[in-house]
Amino acid sequence: MYQLEDINLAAAQYTAQRLPHFQGNPLIEALPQSFSDDELRDTLILRPAFDVGQREWTTHERIQMLGTLSNFMVPFARHVELARSLDSMLRNGYVGRVPLTPAHASKFRADYHLVNGSASYLPTAAGATPQLSSLLMGVSGMGKTSVVKRFFSKIPKVIYHEQFHLYQVTRLHVEMPSDGSSIKGLAAGILHQLDQLIPGANYYDTYTQRGRAGADTLMRSVARVLNAHCVGFLIADEIQNLTNSKKSSQTVMTELVSACNDLGVPLLFIGTNKAAQVFSLDFRKSRRASGHGISEWNRLPETVAEGEVGEWSQFLKVLWTFQWTKNPVKLDAQLAATMYHCSQGIIDLAIKLFASAQARAILDGSETITAHLLASVYEKEMPLLHPMIDALRTNDLGALMHFEDIAPSSVGEMLNSYARQADVALAKAYAIKSQDKEFTPQLATALVAAGFGEEEALSAAIDISESESNTTLAQGVQTAIKRMAPVKTLRKTRTVVANPDTVTVDFESRPMDYRRATALASSTNTPVVIQMKELGMLLPLHSLVDI
Repeated sequence: MYQLEDINLAAAQYTAQRLPHFQGNPLIEALPQSFSDDELRDTLILRPAFDVGQREWTTHERIQMLGTLSNFMVPFARHVELARSLDSMLRNGYVGRVPLTPAHASKFRADYHLVNGSASYLPTAAGATPQLSSLLMGVSGMGKTSVVKRFFSKIPKVIYHEQFHLYQVTRLHVEMPSDGSSIKGLAAGILHQLDQLIPGANYYDTYTQRGRAGADTLMRSVARVLNAHCVGFLIADEIQNLTNSKKSSQTVMTELVSACNDLGVPLLFIGTNKAAQVFSLDFRKSRRASGHGISEWNRLPETVAEGEVGEWSQFLKVLWTFQWTKNPVKLDAQLAATMYHCSQGIIDLAIKLFASAQARAILDGSETITAHLLASVYEKEMPLLHPMIDALRTNDLGALMHFEDIAPSSVGEMLNSYARQADVALAKAYAIKSQDKEFTPQLATALVAAGFGEEEALSAAIDISESESNTTLAQGVQTAIKRMAPVKTLRKTRTVVANPDTVTVDFESRPMDYRRATALASSTNTPVVIQMKELGMLLPLHSLVDI
């Protein structure tokens, strides 16, 4: 008999289940107990085997230790959320799939007819739960695949049930074919993985028939084998590869989803933002309806709202403890800002930049990390990344769309990008001070946009720039409005007196003053927007978002 010595193979040990729908199911009872959130965090943590004494090691030894940072992971809330969803999907996917039951025997009979061409589908097992599927999508380099693999590393790949003589495969992790259309390539990859996991299996040679088997026949054979070994979870990685198909990017995914639907096998798609092009509206609806929707993984923001956890700060603080240079430095605001400037919150890039900077410091003898060194490494060693990082840094939607793996995946995210651009532009403009040469024209422009005449706006801007020292543009606008606010009118013939100094304002000389529309709407009893349209004050959308 095969000896259970393989690290991926374990003998079944059954644990009674509390949840009613899990009870009496050996496929679920053989799984390890679910982890608490704290246990999940401990499971997901990945840290190098670091000790401060290693800073005195030889150059080549320290350089090699830098390579261990590739296994670095700080678990965030999103990681725990994902792990919890995977655990729930795995267990619920086994509901209704019990070995040596009438439903199980029925499924094997259907398998036979399917493979022999007398059936076109596999009936779902009686009592089985609806298809559990979800999509994990986000910017490349955020550790999506690493977290999934880390979670499943605590569960044996294969569990042997002696009483059933059954090798239960808990999950398969396959990559989508690079050409995006090879169903045979996907099927062959699944069969090859099963051959590596199941003792004595030879499914690849048996079912591929040395390349003679057609795609449909091969996928039916795959479905039969997945059912025979009670595969608990199928992970389809690099799903964005399907966009490379010269035919239909839906073909491979449709075959995969159909097989998993028929078998009741949970399915997780993993991909970059480019994967958004693959998924139809119908699949998005079914994913949300499954109750296991997983949030999109975007890059870490540099700052967060008050009261929220700053994941970037948390990540960088832990990363910074792993310095193999002889003169380690404390993390300060300048170093943190430089790290974000060069990585834009992408975890993989930040780790590589940190490791590369240390390698440079060790090799050139400086033995310390500086902001200048980080910037130099980024400029000289990561030039291919500059266009992408620049697009992220400026939130330039037009530029981002050239990089499909990081481009916004939804209209909402596109609008957020516009908003971020507006915030950046506004912040830059409002940072201008009275001593700057741009101050007077910028302030005058702002006042004209607020409804003041060009001459009085320019006069007020000059006066404020000369009388107010070290004031910002925002403060200048507020000051000008306060000085000019005592007198307001709604029409040329009407004067509102707020103090003894009465001034009449001629709105006919202000063609783009929005208060003209308000006055006309009031006098004609029509909506303000109608008067704005008549006066040519409504601008096209593209001019508003063209920042």
